[in-house]
Amino acid sequence: MSRETTTSTTNGGTIIGTAAIGSRKVQKVDQFSTKDYTQFSFFKGNRPISRSKVVRLRKSIRQKDLTRFYPILVNGDMEILDGQHRYIACSELGIPIQYSVTEGIDISTVAKLNNSQDKWNAYDFLNAWVESGIHDYRIFAGFMKKYDLNFSTAFAIFFDGWGGSMYYLFKTGEMKINNLKEATEKAEMLESLKESCERCSDRYFVLALMDCFKHPDYDHNRMKGKMKYLGSTIKKASNKGEYLRQIENVYNARTSSKVRFW
Repeated sequence: MSRETTTSTTNGGTIIGTAAIGSRKVQKVDQFSTKDYTQFSFFKGNRPISRSKVVRLRKSIRQKDLTRFYPILVNGDMEILDGQHRYIACSELGIPIQYSVTEGIDISTVAKLNNSQDKWNAYDFLNAWVESGIHDYRIFAGFMKKYDLNFSTAFAIFFDGWGGSMYYLFKTGEMKINNLKEATEKAEMLESLKESCERCSDRYFVLALMDCFKHPDYDHNRMKGKMKYLGSTIKKASNKGEYLRQIENVYNARTSSKVRFW
């Protein structure tokens, strides 16, 4: 195994050698090189491997190998914290793995490292926190599986919204599930409409339904009956308000007792 000293800049870049760059502050980081691929393992909770990304990296490395400028980051147990796709690409090409060792890294830091490069999506964060053993995330993932929901639909059922502070807490591993019983009731009602309306997997449609469910005059049996013969008329919309208008029209069709949902 060969070893070389690199200089890591304060903005996250890595430079071979020790030359200063202007007035920028630098610190020494040890960088290693090896073809013993077996000493590495994947960090539990990191995002799933994308084969398409590995293929793209292999093609790029074949054209010009710059991996020595971008070492993968591992902890003291040789678990890959950042650069797992580079590791696979290099091992498949049979070229040395360039790596640096760091300590004191947990899954939240790994998420931040990866998010600064290729943005993590909701499923990446969910997988990370589930693998970390956080109970609330396991409840959420199990809820999605039980009711065959995509992430945004499940999130809308639990939190009556999308994004903002709740999604921030979700990404940082601080999400709390305190309304499982209520969410289950909503999911059961949504489930009963799936055969009648194909929009039940649409986030904005679900958000609109959540508003309807909370209305004091809402009658779910009435909704099921109306959706049975009019659910197919609901067109895809780009916002909750448009879906509310359409749902209201369906709910009030051929009846004198009108209910206003928006």
